[in-house]
Amino acid sequence: MEALAQVYGGSSLTSGVVRAREGDALLVAGPFGLVRARRADGCLLQPEPRDAVLLALLDDGDAWVLSVLRRADARASGELRLPARTRLHTGELSLSADDLRLSGRVVSVRAGLLTLGGRLLLQGFAAVRTLCRDLKERALRRSGRYAALEEEVEDLAHRAAGRVRSEARTSYRLRAERADIRAAEQVDIDGRHIKVG
Repeated sequence: MEALAQVYGGSSLTSGVVRAREGDALLVAGPFGLVRARRADGCLLQPEPRDAVLLALLDDGDAWVLSVLRRADARASGELRLPARTRLHTGELSLSADDLRLSGRVVSVRAGLLTLGGRLLLQGFAAVRTLCRDLKERALRRSGRYAALEEEVEDLAHRAAGRVRSEARTSYRLRAERADIRAAEQVDIDGRHIKVG
């Protein structure tokens, strides 16, 4: 590999090849021989063995890898190394990938407007807790299958629909301190045995 050299006082910039890595400590080989260098904080892509890197040789004897020039295997996965606490700030940020995964001990998403869209939404949780002041949901069709479903509303549960149909295989029970069943035109009660009171 042809070395790139720009001399500033006693320091120089050159290129080399990583021979070994242990954490942020790297062994880099080049026309200068074999030197022990450290990954600079600005070198966000973690250098791997056989990667071509840009190396800063300082007059005080320190050596720093500033950037990865070329990966040894372009198809191999890479790792971005960021500070322990990192903040990204921009006017607009787009992430696009064939397969995008987020994982962490705690993952928080906050937004003035949060939009989720997709062809299929799969959720699997040991426990789900949702706290909403106002929850609005619009679906053309929603279906679910549960072994048991329990719902408790402290104040008012209101449901409005064009038509409502409830089916129970064995029994249906309605209990209330006061219950009103009203219809504008017709009420049908049909059964083999009807008991009132």
